[in-house]
Order: sequence, then C-alpha cells, then structure tokens
Amino acid sequence: MAVIRGLSFQTGIFFIGQDHVACGYHHKNRLHKWCKPISVKTFFEMVYLVTSSLPIWLKLFTMTLFGLILIPKFLPIDFKGFPYYFFIYFAFGTHFIFPNQLKKYHGAEHKVFSDRGRKLVTRIHRIKKAAITNRNCSTNAVVIYFLSVIILTFIGLVSILPFQDSLMYASYSSVLLVPVVIRLMKKRAFMWLRKPILQISYWLQRNWTTSEPERKHLIAAIESYRQLALVEFPDQLQRQTIKKEKKNMAIVDITIIPIGTDSPSVSEYVSEIHKVLKTYEGKLKYELTPMSTLIEGELPVLFEVIQAIHEVPFTKGCQRVATNIRIDDRRDKSSTLASKLASVQSRMDS
Repeated sequence: MAVIRGLSFQTGIFFIGQDHVACGYHHKNRLHKWCKPISVKTFFEMVYLVTSSLPIWLKLFTMTLFGLILIPKFLPIDFKGFPYYFFIYFAFGTHFIFPNQLKKYHGAEHKVFSDRGRKLVTRIHRIKKAAITNRNCSTNAVVIYFLSVIILTFIGLVSILPFQDSLMYASYSSVLLVPVVIRLMKKRAFMWLRKPILQISYWLQRNWTTSEPERKHLIAAIESYRQLALVEFPDQLQRQTIKKEKKNMAIVDITIIPIGTDSPSVSEYVSEIHKVLKTYEGKLKYELTPMSTLIEGELPVLFEVIQAIHEVPFTKGCQRVATNIRIDDRRDKSSTLASKLASVQSRMDS
C-alpha cells in the first residue's frame, strides 16, 4: 500500500509520495499541476508556493510575532521579548488561524483521502460526499502538543517549579513527545490514548481547520493526487473491467465550446482535451476533425470520458462551457469509425 502525505496551502495541495511530490494549485483562476522528484530544488519550490500565496494579514502577523520574539533581545530595554518557544507555538498553532481558502483546500485533501473509489474528476460528486475528517491529519500533532504542554506544565507546578520555568520545560519537552505519542496511537494496546486524541482532532477538523470545498478545490486535489499516482502507483488508476462475451461499441461526435474566453482560438483547449483522451488509449479510439472529435468505445467508458473532457475548460479558468454530443449506438451489428467510412467508400466506388 502506497504511503501518501498531503499538505494543503492557500492556493492548492501537495501530495507527497515515496520519491515524488505532486502539486495541483490555482494561479490567476487557472489550474496548474506537476509532479517532481523529491529534491532540495523541489523543496524550495514548495516553500515559495506556500509563502507567496499567504494573505497579507498572515504575513504581517508572522513578521510581527517573530519581531516580538527576536528584536527586544538585542535592545537595551526591560522587555526582552516573547520566549523562543513561541516559535514552536506558532508552528503548531497556525492550524487555528488557517485562511478560508486554505481550509477549503484542506477539506478537499481530506475528501480525496477518505474516498475509496478512483480519483477522477468524473467522480467529483461522490468525492465531495466523502468524510472531511482524516485520522492521520496533522491536527493530531497539534492536539498532542498542546495537551502535553498543559499536562507537563501542571506537573511542573505540582513539583513547585515557578510557572515560567514549568511552562518553558513543558513547551520544549512536548516537541519530543509528539512523534512518540503518534507512534503509540498506531498500537492496539494504546486504543485508550488514541480515542480521545482523535475525538478532539476530528472536532477541530470539522469546525476549525477545514471547510467544505468547492468544485475548484476538489479538482486541484484530484489532479494533484493523480499526478503522483501516475508516477508512483499507476496500477491504482487502472480501470477494472468485467470481461464480457460481447462488447457494445458506440461512436460519439463531441464538440466542446468554452464561452467567454479572451481569444477566438480554441486550439489550446482542444490540445488539453486530447491529452485527456490520450490517458484512455487502449480503451477507446478517437479522431480529431476540423469541427469536432469522434470517439469510439464502450458506452460506460464513453460517458466517463465525456464528463472528463467537459471539465477541461473549467480547469483552465472558464466559467461557462457548451458541449454538443451526438451518440451513434448501433445494436444490430458492430459499428466502428473504420467500418462506417468503409461502407460509404464502397458505395462511392461502385
């Protein structure tokens, strides 16, 4: 089973696998996606995407807090700034000040993890119904850390330590406890520990750290996940089909028209649509004509493909798309693109 970790930010989602990082994010209302090997360069690109997408208020809050920790320590004044462990509070506490868009991408990330089916844009309505909570969410670490700080501070006070010293020791020690407790939570013998932590974590996830995602957030999550899957575990994307004695093949003539674009040209959208069709090679045949695209395949596959390519202009920032579809489904005999052309050609030659 592939081990995948998710990381949401203000404009998109990272999915991190064994050797690669995939990303789906929006920039100027367009979806961008990539999958790259884990490296120092990729790490800095991730840091840039996260930091550059933060809202101004959060950047100002961060700079102010860091300034109040560091600057007074170098000034000849009585106030020596906040303690250094406030850096740790900030690292764990950012979950409580997630911006609204980040909450929605976080919710989409969780729904992709929770959904048990194939990660397809055509299944977006089902993925949207998946649970918004995740038992492996980083919110668990947040709960463990602050609970540990409270408990250890209380123990220190009982031991007659001054409050400031007790809080300091608790704040630093709790960092070491987080990975230990997370590891223990996976063991059956520590079910008593896991249950209350997950209950608090699920409450925070539902009410504080996530929001119900919109269509664009779900699409970014699905596409990011698929980018990673195509590289690290493509077998999970394979369509499981039941062998039939007879296949009913149909032909679709489809035209997808993006409305309200900046240019009268649609070649950019057509090329993206054919990239999607290419992922279905072996399951269908298709042919580009000057006015439309012809697709031949089994009806269940065709309907899946139709929805997938209908979504393409939306992922590129369009707000309205008109799709014209004609389906030729002949049941009395086999009908293919080649056989239809051959039939007409034979009549012309006779």
